[in-house]
Amino acid sequence: MYNLLRFIKLNHFLLLFLLIEGFSVFLLLQNNSYQANRAIKYSTQYTSFFHNYTASFSEYVALKETNNYLIDENAKLLALLKNETSFVDSTLIRNKKFHYSPAQIINNSVSKRNNFITLNKGSKHGISEGMGIITRQGVIGVIHSVSTNFSIAISLLHRKSAIGIQLEKNKHNGILKWKGFDYKTATISDFPNHIPILVNDTITSNSHSVIFPEGIPIGTIKTIKKNTDDGFFDVTVNLFEDFNQLNYVYIIHSEEAAEQLKLEQEITENE
Repeated sequence: MYNLLRFIKLNHFLLLFLLIEGFSVFLLLQNNSYQANRAIKYSTQYTSFFHNYTASFSEYVALKETNNYLIDENAKLLALLKNETSFVDSTLIRNKKFHYSPAQIINNSVSKRNNFITLNKGSKHGISEGMGIITRQGVIGVIHSVSTNFSIAISLLHRKSAIGIQLEKNKHNGILKWKGFDYKTATISDFPNHIPILVNDTITSNSHSVIFPEGIPIGTIKTIKKNTDDGFFDVTVNLFEDFNQLNYVYIIHSEEAAEQLKLEQEITENE
């Protein structure tokens, strides 16, 4: 307190001048619109940088929350889209009801012969073995094991991975596998060599799977080689999804999958 009083005593003429000057400027701006507008213009020019910086910082702080919100909303939209009712050949057909749960990848490998993906969702989030994993750009893998808070999936980049696929243009079915080495490509070796197939044709998931919905885009045909020994094409597929840059995915499951598998198992046991 003593230091403050001493400062005022030593600088009272300067402080009085600043007070009167400030009051004069206030009266000038208050009673003259032109000067007021010019002052606002210049002050805005110099303070806008500060406001822009603080706004950017606030957005950055809230980025994780915003991302989680958008992921949840996308999951809802995907569920609605995949459950749409459509008519084909005058018959009412409804896709298997799939539920979409967003998840974040916390560990992923692409350079091994057998690659796995670790996700931040587990049994307490409703995740169980056998559920599929997809992104907007393709099939990613299948849940292999689950703990309370985490789950591990067999990646499409795994020697035991086998995904049912089809040519988008004519619905011919095949099996997509990964032979190793290149995480950007996979192969199909069971397309009969009499079917019409061209480079850049699109490959999607087929309707035979109880794990994945039909029509998920997977990739485009890169090369076609006719195998004269067995009458099939050896096809290389460029994958849409870059497995080396995976971050967020959707874990999916069908309400009708268990019923279908049980019925098919009963038929197999009775043969």
